[in-house]
Amino acid sequence: MKKQLHIGVVVVALILMCANAAWAKKEKGGGGPQVPPVITAEQAKATVTAALPKLAVGKPYSKTGKQGDIKLEVPLTLENKIVARVRVNPATGEILTKGQRVQIQKLSVTPEQASQAVAGLVKEFQTGAPWLGKQGEWKVPLLYKGAVVSDISVHGQNGTILPDWKASKDATMFGR
Repeated sequence: MKKQLHIGVVVVALILMCANAAWAKKEKGGGGPQVPPVITAEQAKATVTAALPKLAVGKPYSKTGKQGDIKLEVPLTLENKIVARVRVNPATGEILTKGQRVQIQKLSVTPEQASQAVAGLVKEFQTGAPWLGKQGEWKVPLLYKGAVVSDISVHGQNGTILPDWKASKDATMFGR
């Protein structure tokens, strides 16, 4: 009887631990913005649209993905801060749409060629309809020929364009 009681207590404890972990995950990810934005979607889009002529191409870099595939990326800078990145097909040099992945093991396009390709197309970028990000910032998509190729974040409270910290970190780690 003691053994069955002991097993029962252990089972209940395990169930409670698993349930707490599941509840913690729900609370962590889906809360939405803490403070509603002051800046409207239209204002965020206007900010990025006004910044488009000032966008410059940063130093391109390549990195290896988890499956051994090569990723070629070109950062976009505004006032010497990386604000977005554009992914380029490492085999053909074409701009990839956001979320598009290619499984290529060998780099056929040099980073310099990728940089030149993106530099020639930056002037054709347009802005799309913004959406609200997890931290209350506006995400304004950059469109090339109607397809989303990247996005730029705009602060929801003061309307400034935010740096892309992940792209900045990658550029520092993988740039040569």
